Amino acid sequence: MNRTLVKDTVNKIDEVVRLCGWVNTIRDHGKISFIDLRDRSGVLQCVGSNLEKVTPESSIEIIGKVVKRPEKLVNPDIETGQIELQIEEIKILSKAQELPFDMGKKDLDLSLPILLDNRPLILKNQKQSAIFKVQNEVAKAFRKAAEDLNCQEIFVPTISASSTEGGSEVFEIKYYDHKAFLTQSPQLYKQIAVGAFERVYLFSHAYRAEPSVTTRHLSEVVQMDCEIAFIKDFDELLDAVEFVGSEMIINAYKNSSDQMSLYDVESPTLEGKIPRLTLLEAQEVIEKRTSRKVVGEKDLSPEDEVEICKWALKEKKSDFVTITHFPTKKRAFYTMPDPSNPEVSLSYDLLFRGVEICSGSQRINDYQALVDAIKSRGMNPDDFELYLQSFRYGMPPEGGFSFGLERVTMKLLELKNVREASLFPRDMERVDVRLSTVDKKVNGESVYDSIISGLKSNSIDFEKYEHEPVFTSEEAAKVRGTDIHQGAKALVLQADNNFVLLVLPADMKADLELLKNKKGFTKIAMASKETVKAKTGLDVGSIPPVGSLLGLKTIVDSRLSDNNEIVFNAGRHDRSVKMKYEDYLKFENPEIIDF
Repeated sequence: MNRTLVKDTVNKIDEVVRLCGWVNTIRDHGKISFIDLRDRSGVLQCVGSNLEKVTPESSIEIIGKVVKRPEKLVNPDIETGQIELQIEEIKILSKAQELPFDMGKKDLDLSLPILLDNRPLILKNQKQSAIFKVQNEVAKAFRKAAEDLNCQEIFVPTISASSTEGGSEVFEIKYYDHKAFLTQSPQLYKQIAVGAFERVYLFSHAYRAEPSVTTRHLSEVVQMDCEIAFIKDFDELLDAVEFVGSEMIINAYKNSSDQMSLYDVESPTLEGKIPRLTLLEAQEVIEKRTSRKVVGEKDLSPEDEVEICKWALKEKKSDFVTITHFPTKKRAFYTMPDPSNPEVSLSYDLLFRGVEICSGSQRINDYQALVDAIKSRGMNPDDFELYLQSFRYGMPPEGGFSFGLERVTMKLLELKNVREASLFPRDMERVDVRLSTVDKKVNGESVYDSIISGLKSNSIDFEKYEHEPVFTSEEAAKVRGTDIHQGAKALVLQADNNFVLLVLPADMKADLELLKNKKGFTKIAMASKETVKAKTGLDVGSIPPVGSLLGLKTIVDSRLSDNNEIVFNAGRHDRSVKMKYEDYLKFENPEIIDF
């Protein structure tokens, strides 16, 4: 007997069928038991007896007769709600072990780390699996829109001989006896391709070694790109990106009605054309609406993106808005400067519901101008030899854009974190499993216990405090009864592509510009609270000035030496340690910089 899918049983009333699937739920009513059988097409109620060996999520095969349900037992919430299967035979194909949590609920109510730690099981949940059915529709809709533009699909590698965009945020790999990189984007390859095929699109994996953790960034993403040659002008590119973006999202929504109902999200709004603003115009709108001084900033902050999308929805009846003309220096080397004002570029971002989902630009197509642009960024044209070859032999005016598959999915379903929209997310704290940085550094002990045991083993005198949780330097000084200047404030900083721990008196502000100049860093910034948690396993405000325990280089502001004794939170908000400054230097052996 051939297998029948659950969705097809509605057309087989009074027939005997063979079904295969998983046990979604079991309801035992004494002599009679009910199994909700789940397969790729839906869920069907099956009725039988003596089912005690069956467990939730076991894969099973059932043979039985399809019958109509009594009218009072019809379930209007599912497609098969008017029928059920009377079980004649049941075969357990693979018995599932006891589940760690109830999988039968619509909402699992689990934290994101738990969801990701249990990914193989979680994907069986209807609402969780719906995310990736929607993602499938996003990809299909993108492909159709790209082909409607007469683009040809191409396939490109994810290993390159050079950094795609010349930045430091790349993953370097050993390639036989050579050095290579995981591509930051397929940019160079798709530009080469349009020199031959004119219009191309592709799906590709891209890798960014950004030392940060946010709700919208991943270390590995799937990009959906188009590149178009022989463009007439910049507006033609904007028409193309807006066509693909709106067609992709609106059609993915239409084709995912069942999944959208699970997440209770509204249909994308777009009346007429997508509004277009330059970066400056957008900043003027934001400043007028919020009184925040944003005019002159080099980019839109996440807060700015939310605000300008609110404006677009209210004033233009559009969930989309296109922002153009970003500063040339803030865009990749291949971006075309605006001929009328070379300080800004012919670049654009497409925003949807408060988040940038796409970025692109018109490209420099003149060989010498491109070589000059590469040199101006401090890079060597020899590293781009294959790429530049295309521009020696007649590269037409061209441009393109790139969507992030996970980010589009996230915003379409209004998910809180992009990791939910990645089947197997990669970021600073996870490659399939969580990368437990702290446990490796402190041999399984808590940071607090490691500090205490380390001080004891080195015969260092110290005083420890147990107190109410404190979250500011002022609160800490008050509860400890110490001077605020004694507090050793520890800040996790992103310095180029690494992290450092800066320790300074708690009443002082960090002079990051001075630190950057003294250490020769290209860029430096405070790590976000999410990044701090991912890197150290600790919350902001509980970081001790002991970077050696956390895998961080410790840099001390010389002004901390004003104190004979220092005091600091020791890995917890409710635990502190006081010790002599000189003993601290012996214990940690930090680098001291005169600020």
